Amino acid sequence: MQSLQNINNNILKIYLSLTPLFLVTISSWSSIILITGSIFAFGFYFTALKKIDRKKHTSGLNVILIISTLAAPFLSIILSSILREKFQWSDYDSASRFLIAIVIFLFGINTNINASKYFQYTIPASLFITVLHQLFFTQPKFWGIDRMSTYFSDPLVFGFTSLTFGLTSLVSINLISKDKPIIVAFKIIGFIIGIYLSIMSGSRTGWLAIPLVILVFINYHAIFRMRSLITKTTLFSFIVLAIAILFTYSANSGKRMLLASNEFLNYSWSGVAPDTSIGQRITFLRIAFDMFVIHPFSGYGDTSKGVESLSPKIYSYASPESLRMAFNSGFHNEIVTNTIRYGVAGLVSSISIFVIPLVLFFDRIQSEDSNQKANSLVGIVFTICFFISSCSTEVFDLKYMASFYALTITMLCASVISKRETNQKSM
Repeated sequence: MQSLQNINNNILKIYLSLTPLFLVTISSWSSIILITGSIFAFGFYFTALKKIDRKKHTSGLNVILIISTLAAPFLSIILSSILREKFQWSDYDSASRFLIAIVIFLFGINTNINASKYFQYTIPASLFITVLHQLFFTQPKFWGIDRMSTYFSDPLVFGFTSLTFGLTSLVSINLISKDKPIIVAFKIIGFIIGIYLSIMSGSRTGWLAIPLVILVFINYHAIFRMRSLITKTTLFSFIVLAIAILFTYSANSGKRMLLASNEFLNYSWSGVAPDTSIGQRITFLRIAFDMFVIHPFSGYGDTSKGVESLSPKIYSYASPESLRMAFNSGFHNEIVTNTIRYGVAGLVSSISIFVIPLVLFFDRIQSEDSNQKANSLVGIVFTICFFISSCSTEVFDLKYMASFYALTITMLCASVISKRETNQKSM
């Protein structure tokens, strides 16, 4: 009976790890995996409760912090709704994905999940699938003929997820044990494909994460793993990375970064601000600040449903187009948008969903346990990429992206908590 339970647990772990495969090629793929996976995880976890110590898997500061972090988005919406005396069920849709993921987190701790063991293969594989999907299936050009995307994934999401997967593929080389040459090639090609897809999306979202990931990668190999940085695999990987960055800068980012710099320097702080790409982002922040000052605790709810009143000051610098975009499409920043929607509670929950896991990963990357180190490295890269991307777009407004992040981050957090805390309790 115990053997059958272990087989079921392992099958479920593999199933949950398939989430990256068709993230941007099959609509609602990640949501389906999250919801069905959580149902099975619920059944497996509570079936085993008689055989395990409940307190051992639900106590401990890190466990409580992660559960609280996953519940925070949902709770912030409840608090905001009570203060505004307005309840909109659609507000809870994306936030509910994090709440659902709690049961997967508990399942992961109970079964000592090792997420990076599977992600090191499924993430590069997803990039191969995505590029083949682009080559052999005609894609609608909703966002222009020069911007790569899919029928449901816009260029921003397509671009930053490809970049995230590419960087994760790179850092997963020799992640748990020494990879065979064919696996190293598989991961390096995955990295190149990720960079290529991100370039072809025409999106700059998330690219500031690259130097941060490089620093983490250097420190991981040179310090945390106590091994020489100059190995053939590592050296080759950095050469590939340097070439990719130089190519990207010259082919795509150079002119756009120069344009962005000019738009920032020429932004007008008197009168109605210009509707340039960078200019509108600055205006969005000004609008958000003036709105937050008026309703810091209750927020405004979903602004696309309409805002009852605005400070006259806002109309003195915000054009009608900037107001329309800010209210209908969001403020192009995950944390800012949720702060306006749900007040201080939205601010805290949005920051926590990135910061709490990141702090945990940085702590556990120094662990003596090799699996905790590996999962921490993947977790750091994954979280940094999503956080940087969230600074220029709403990464969780789309339900499938909220499902993907919630599922992935819970599996990685469970992977770096379970073994150490279980050992501590059993000592």
